[in-house]
Amino acid sequence: MENKSQKEQKNKRIIIEARGLKKHFGGIRAVDDVSFKLYESEILGIVGDNGAGKSTLIKLITGAYKSDGGEVFLNGNRLEIQNTLQLRKLGIETVYQNQGLVENMNAPSNLFLGKEKVKPGLLGRVFKWLDKKFMKDETNELLKKLNIELKNFALPVKQLSGGQQQSVTIARATYWKGKITILDEPANNLGVEEQEKVLNLVRNLRENHNISFIMITHNLEHVFGIADRILVMRNGKIVGDKNVKETTRNEIVSLITGAFV
Repeated sequence: MENKSQKEQKNKRIIIEARGLKKHFGGIRAVDDVSFKLYESEILGIVGDNGAGKSTLIKLITGAYKSDGGEVFLNGNRLEIQNTLQLRKLGIETVYQNQGLVENMNAPSNLFLGKEKVKPGLLGRVFKWLDKKFMKDETNELLKKLNIELKNFALPVKQLSGGQQQSVTIARATYWKGKITILDEPANNLGVEEQEKVLNLVRNLRENHNISFIMITHNLEHVFGIADRILVMRNGKIVGDKNVKETTRNEIVSLITGAFV
């Protein structure tokens, strides 16, 4: 008999589906026949000890690693991953621990990095003058909409707090119409208050902008506070797929370590 969470999942669209993913490094099976699904407007937490295969799995999905077997489907279509730019065009953004920002550039410049807006007419077409006012105004509107406080847009991002930097990165993914965001330790090395701000941003984007998240984290408090479902990896395999409301920290820890509940 299906439980409530299984029935809810059936009513949601599958956005990403991985089937039988494999990655070997010599004799080490970093990812060993892994299959999972990400549903529309879901926050999926992936947990596991160091070396469990979490980061390798994400690199297979994003194309940073070429898989030794298996397939990835996006909205039911087989995904042939060539590079990160291709993924961004398909609406998949990845936010790594180091944020992927250019530290000496300000927030608007980072938001439009690689997609800079030039002035209309001759100035833009011929001289490629940047429309800095447009980029600043767009950044301001976006951050306001997402309840992100940033008082000085002229500052290079290296002078922002860690939480503000992470928020700018996640906001950038939203601006460019990313419908799936992959987070690698999004609140790592942040203070408690800033951790909560980043997690609140993720909640806001899921609830109000219909964005789905895959979140790698070592912090079980975060995953229980924000995720809908938890995948547990150990030795390259998925050893648990649990709805947050139907499991406990003790059960997840036991799956991570291989101990008996």
